Amino acid sequence: MSTEVSTPAGRVLARPAAGPLRRLVAGLAGRLVAATPLTWLVLFFAVPLGYVVVFSFAYATFGRVTLGFTLENYQEALSGFYVTIFARTVRFAVQGTVLVMLIAMPVAYFAARKAGRFKTFLLLLLMVPFWTSFLIRVLAWKTLLEVGGPVEDVLNGLHLHSGQLGWIDSPTAVFIGVVYAYLPMAVIPLFVAFERIPAPMLEASKDLGASRWRTLWHVTLPQARPGIGAAVLLVMIPMSGELVVPALLGGDRGVLYGSLIQGQFIQSANQALGSAMAMVLLVVVALAIAVSSGVGRLLARREARA
Repeated sequence: MSTEVSTPAGRVLARPAAGPLRRLVAGLAGRLVAATPLTWLVLFFAVPLGYVVVFSFAYATFGRVTLGFTLENYQEALSGFYVTIFARTVRFAVQGTVLVMLIAMPVAYFAARKAGRFKTFLLLLLMVPFWTSFLIRVLAWKTLLEVGGPVEDVLNGLHLHSGQLGWIDSPTAVFIGVVYAYLPMAVIPLFVAFERIPAPMLEASKDLGASRWRTLWHVTLPQARPGIGAAVLLVMIPMSGELVVPALLGGDRGVLYGSLIQGQFIQSANQALGSAMAMVLLVVVALAIAVSSGVGRLLARREARA
């Protein structure tokens, strides 16, 4: 069925109007496209998470789980040795995030505001290593930091260190590894946030007599707050469950909560306790996200009122 449109020049034949069948097919196709990511989330996130929740309240037997309801798993996960390692993990995640942000913010600011036509090249240099295997990159750092390795030779040659380095199996090596691994995840949202700051706003601050540091604290950082919040979450959340870097670079001193959870599922075959520990970590991360979102909304409201 075709439609006709009247114009001053006469009648023009328009393309056929969509019939009921075509509209039905278009509607089904739209629903299918929308349902695909939802199905993916249900199958690979909601269903496994449901199993973890159920197992966390189950009774632990050797190598198997007996369904039921008990809080013993949570009591054990929140007591003694496990609480000590959990506190160490939180401290590690906070310290690692601070280190990553201290390096990522100047890098992102320079690439966004000062690099000019080289900004794409700088981002490419930062992202290319990120596309390689995570395990290979961590093992490469183990080779670089080992006794007699390249880093030790360079520091000794520059007279910045004397003798063996001794960083492997220490917190220093772990922090070097996580900063290197998570730096791109922080730089990208920070780069976007800094790039979107209008240049006239920064120029107006300088014209009104504000110094560079005053402009940074009162104009640049408030405008980049969404990117800063996203970068912190993108780094802190996976770092709180980090397993590979502490295990390869920290040795016995790199035992964190993620390592304990992995050990309960694989070595100890105690899926019930491992599930309870995973839920404890998940709840703490969810609370951190909620607090961060609440603080962000509160600051936004204060700025709107001002």
